[in-house]
Amino acid sequence: MPEESRIQNIVQNYQNILSLTLKYNQAGTKPKIVIVTKNQPANLILEVSRTIIKPIFGENRIQEALPKIEFCGTSNISWHFIGYLQRNKVKKVLSKFLMIESLDRIKLAKEIEKWASKMEMIVNCLLQVDICQDSSKFGVYPSEEKIKEFLNETSSLSHLKINGLMTIAPYVPSEKTRVYFQRMRNLYENLKTDKSLPSNVEMKILSMGMSNDYSIALEEGSNCIRLGTAIFG
Repeated sequence: MPEESRIQNIVQNYQNILSLTLKYNQAGTKPKIVIVTKNQPANLILEVSRTIIKPIFGENRIQEALPKIEFCGTSNISWHFIGYLQRNKVKKVLSKFLMIESLDRIKLAKEIEKWASKMEMIVNCLLQVDICQDSSKFGVYPSEEKIKEFLNETSSLSHLKINGLMTIAPYVPSEKTRVYFQRMRNLYENLKTDKSLPSNVEMKILSMGMSNDYSIALEEGSNCIRLGTAIFG
């Protein structure tokens, strides 16, 4: 397929999904779309960024992401880190990404705080929850007690701001993901109204739903979806 035609298809896919999100405004705010650019070439990403207003791109490998970010620049682009983050990669991530969607352990939170303090910046994160309790996935145990325990442990980390929750549903037929998204929504809503949470926590983002299950996630209250194949094909 010619490059121009492919870009048109990508943008059309994005616009179609963007139109769908309008049906699921949460408190008057339409859900965000994180475009997952894993394995996509930098020149293609740059061309897509020129045809979409203020795109959010998501990468899960720092070594793959850095050359793309350098090539594309950041004037019109926000980058989210969405993969497992090793502590020895934290410094590189903080200088390039607007948000870390995969905060999953206290040691990582403390490492982020250490570098954010040195760099005099506030780091926005989402707390990853292992909603399906799958040993192949990462995240905090899916109970209010364990999540609040984690959040309270971060209360003294003044350069860390937790903006909400993220999860990855099991890779099963899309309708079967509904029960997991419902559990996440319940956790999110209960925490959102909890007045005892630390001051560095603001529950405003519920990131769940990927290319195979995003429509179910939207129906169940997601306000941030992460899409690769659904956009790039």
